[in-house]
Amino acid sequence: MAKAKWLSNDTNAALRELYNCLQKDPTLVEAHILAALINCESGNVKAAENNLQQAFAQDFKIRESPVFMLMRSDIEIKQGDWQNALKTLEQTFELPGV
Repeated sequence: MAKAKWLSNDTNAALRELYNCLQKDPTLVEAHILAALINCESGNVKAAENNLQQAFAQDFKIRESPVFMLMRSDIEIKQGDWQNALKTLEQTFELPGV
């Protein structure tokens, strides 16, 4: 439901849906990642970074996900952390299947 609302440009409703989902089950890594994406696109970089940290706390293997790594580099770029963003992107290209 959150993804549908986000795709229809209702960012606030999408974030509310995700918040409700995460209240019921905070281990939903996909919800944390989608919240990070929506927050990052909305310019709320700090919230996006927090969402990624929560996703990582729930599943350490998420670092093997290209989506997670690209989101992380996007946040680093928006924070002006160019060197870490470059390192993250280089790590992304070293992932299996990328």
